[in-house]
Amino acid sequence: MRWISMAILFFLTISLFYQSSNSLLADVETIEKLEQFFVEEDLDINLVNVTMRIVSNEEEANSFISNQEVNSQKRNGINEKFSTVYLDENRVKVIYEFESNGWSNETKKILQDRMLDPKFRHFFKNGQIYSCFQSRTDVKINSNFMIDKISNYFEVETTNVLNEENFKVVSGTTKQFEQYIPLNNESINIQFAIREQGNDQNIITIGTPILVIEY
Repeated sequence: MRWISMAILFFLTISLFYQSSNSLLADVETIEKLEQFFVEEDLDINLVNVTMRIVSNEEEANSFISNQEVNSQKRNGINEKFSTVYLDENRVKVIYEFESNGWSNETKKILQDRMLDPKFRHFFKNGQIYSCFQSRTDVKINSNFMIDKISNYFEVETTNVLNEENFKVVSGTTKQFEQYIPLNNESINIQFAIREQGNDQNIITIGTPILVIEY
């Protein structure tokens, strides 16, 4: 659990250094690339999280959120929400979170429609965007084998590895994604974790530019 806490703390402190692709179009393609890996490896996608953050003035933020239709009830395992954090008298941080307990063409369309909506794109065009996919599998998978698979698929240059018993996290860079954040005087834009659990269960999580869900 301490590594999850560290990842969340890191996530909360990098906002000023984040380099945005300045286009949600690129991030839709990023999500499709993450999806494609799990599909090609025949891994069920059990959790998807896309989180966006941007600093705005309060009036603009309130106007934007009030015009966004969000179903507060979960639909087909999907949950969307907007929240705000007040920074000072004039500025607020707007956070949008999309989470789905699974992945389907319908789920994908709901997310794409949101991200490609002109007003949504304009508001978040210079924001921070984090995408994560996760699979929980009952098939025993060697963590080193899966790390090599992911590294080769995304052509990752590894910059950091956390290696514990039954648990590994790899951080690195790939030219397939545009966003970057700093890490130990270097930049990363992909992070993935493999957790081997009992009863031959494994949790495989891939995120860009960093993991923001529990793994």
